[in-house]
Amino acid sequence: MTPKAARRRGALIGAGILALAVLPRLLAQPWWVLIAGLVLCLAAAAIAVEDLARMIIPDRYTVMIALVALLLRLEATADPWAVGVSFAEGLAVGTGMAAISFTYAQLRGRSGIGFGDVKLLGASAMLVGVWGIGLQLLLASTAAALFVIIRSWRKGRPLRAVARVPFGAFLAPSAVIVWAWFPVNA
Repeated sequence: MTPKAARRRGALIGAGILALAVLPRLLAQPWWVLIAGLVLCLAAAAIAVEDLARMIIPDRYTVMIALVALLLRLEATADPWAVGVSFAEGLAVGTGMAAISFTYAQLRGRSGIGFGDVKLLGASAMLVGVWGIGLQLLLASTAAALFVIIRSWRKGRPLRAVARVPFGAFLAPSAVIVWAWFPVNA
């Protein structure tokens, strides 16, 4: 099996697992929300697999999350102004995270969070709202910390403060979980 085929298979398996986590909440929703949820699960799983395998978050999956978020907002409110607000929230979070990332790099001499993660947080803000980003970051950070601890234990290495972490692998699924279980328009 080629690495690309393995990543595709991993994304499908990951999407299925993520769908199981959010499906109980989505079954009572209209059919288009269920379809949107499945698309979000697939995009989040693809991001997770790509980030774990190559430390890259492909833009096409981030754009997919952003587009689904905007379509869901438009469908929920039928108000173009709400879609504009959602876009502005994503832009504000993305800009804020880019500023934090740039400042960290200037102060420490190395990057802390990649630009793919910054763009993913901007798209996530469109999906979960500005107020959902905190919970998303909490879930993702907790999962990433457990990942780093388990990885260092399995490799028999001590924990390092500068370990590279594929943070998008935890950010994307966390966004879908927060969207499903703690909706903005609840």
